[in-house]
Formats: sequence, C-alpha cells, structure tokens
Amino acid sequence: MLPNLVVIGAAKCGTTSLHAYLDSHPEVAMSREKELHFFVERKNWGRGLAWYESQFDASAPVRGESSPTYSAFPLWRGVPERMARTIPGAKLVYCVRDPVERIVSHYTHRTVNWPEMGTLEQALADSHVREWLVAPSRYWLQLERYLSRFPAEQILVVDSDELHAAREEVLRSIFA
Repeated sequence: MLPNLVVIGAAKCGTTSLHAYLDSHPEVAMSREKELHFFVERKNWGRGLAWYESQFDASAPVRGESSPTYSAFPLWRGVPERMARTIPGAKLVYCVRDPVERIVSHYTHRTVNWPEMGTLEQALADSHVREWLVAPSRYWLQLERYLSRFPAEQILVVDSDELHAAREEVLRSIFA
C-alpha cells in the first residue's frame, strides 16, 4: 500500500525529528528507512512501485515517509510531477526554517564528509556547491512546484522553530 503522508523537506529543518514524532502516533506508520528518495529519478525511482509499496505498513491508517530531496529543485527535477501521478491524494508536510540558518547548518553537515569545501565563503563562491547549499532554502520556488500539482489543502508548511518551541501544538495541527 502506498503512503498517504509525505514530509517533503527541507533538509536541516527538523525532518528527522518530525519523522520520529509522527511515527510515535498510534495511527501513523512512517517508513523504517527515513529517506526513501523514491520520487528522485536518479536515486530510487528505478526500483519501481512494488519496492516503494513494500516500505509501508499496509495495516496503518496513515503511512508516511520523509525525504528532504523532494524539495531541492533544480538539483532534483520532476519530483512533484512523479509524486502527483503516483500519490495524488497524499498529504504533504513541508518543514522550513530561517533560510540562512538552514544554509549554514547544511554546510556544517556537509563538511563532515567533504572538508575540502573550505570555508562557508569559499563554498558559496563555487557556483556548483552554492546551488547545493542554497536551492533547498528557496522555499517559495520549492513550494510553488507542489502547489501547481496538489491542492493547497493537502500541503502544510511547518516552521521548525515552532515545532521546537511548541511541539505538542504543532503536532496536533499536523495530526489534524
């Protein structure tokens, strides 16, 4: 059975915590592996729908996954289109945070594996690296691609600062 809930990102905005919070609800079963990247053509799209369906507990009323790559256009193209064709009725949760803080956090996370990126200033001076760091913080660019394929009522934007400061209240709004 396919998911009916997808946390579409953005990276470094609390998607890992939200995935765990959602999975703790008795009527929600999130995928065991957090980032399935199914709708990213160059990642797991080629594994096919049977593979994707096998990632979810069919007995759960709400089945979900979280993949920040789903809101990283133009790095990953065609994601909302594939998602709309495959799970048109799914509810989407889009996590955001201060865009500059998100970029700095993303940079810090990436330097663990790629220390050759140099300083943040050096990384941002490289157009390729800059795109990888900045694109996910272009929230409206990401969101408008989903809004052209999903009704606004199916998309909930969650600020990670609010999730941190008022977790129970934000989770209630998500569960509703």
